[in-house]
Amino acid sequence: MDLSTWIPLFSEWLGVIAVTMIASASPALKKIRRVEYMFTRREFNYALFIFAVEFVLAFQFFSNKFFAPWRAFADQFAGGATAERALLALICLVPFVIALVARKQPWKAIGWNQPNLRAALSVGFLLALLTIFLTGKFMTVIRGVSKEQAGALGIFLLLAIAEETIFRGYIQGRMQSFLGQRWGWVVTGVMYALWQLPGRLWVMPSASMWVIVLISLVQGLICGYVMDKTGHVAAPILYRAFSLWMSVF
Repeated sequence: MDLSTWIPLFSEWLGVIAVTMIASASPALKKIRRVEYMFTRREFNYALFIFAVEFVLAFQFFSNKFFAPWRAFADQFAGGATAERALLALICLVPFVIALVARKQPWKAIGWNQPNLRAALSVGFLLALLTIFLTGKFMTVIRGVSKEQAGALGIFLLLAIAEETIFRGYIQGRMQSFLGQRWGWVVTGVMYALWQLPGRLWVMPSASMWVIVLISLVQGLICGYVMDKTGHVAAPILYRAFSLWMSVF
């Protein structure tokens, strides 16, 4: 990637941080409700264990013939490889939801904190608009999108819903409750960056792979920051979905 590619990314990242920081000063975001965990070590262990199992499963998903029909099914949709990763994320979301339900925890313990929804949606839509403006495609979107473009947005939304619920909803809160606010945020960002390795590690040039990991690390940290400020996964979901959409629009 050359400088002309990095500049828009830096502009987007700085814009997201600035908008979120300004929005966090609003009365609505000052009143968001935080999730607290009674048994922090236990929650940490659950999150780490499920992620480790899913990480191994992710490698199997892209290499094992058993999953070939699943990948072929995903390839029928817009985005191809992205649709495969969206399907994988949805599959991997299931054990986290099962763990939540089996342990009789509320949905807010996976990032879906209802009292914070309205404020999070406001921030999420602001970030979505920001990404559209920064790419200079606002009028293009206003004039209408094709069926294929709309389908791609749907895939990106599914991917963002699944991954953000896993990482920012389930994992980040538990990492922060045990490791502390800052280190939990950083560790979750690193785990999200590692999540990009399955399906790419042995098929992409090392230089390209590390660029993807680095970008994912920064995006993961930014999404974690947005999650901290809004208390709901809706905001990082909308930001990520529209950011991905603009990258291929």
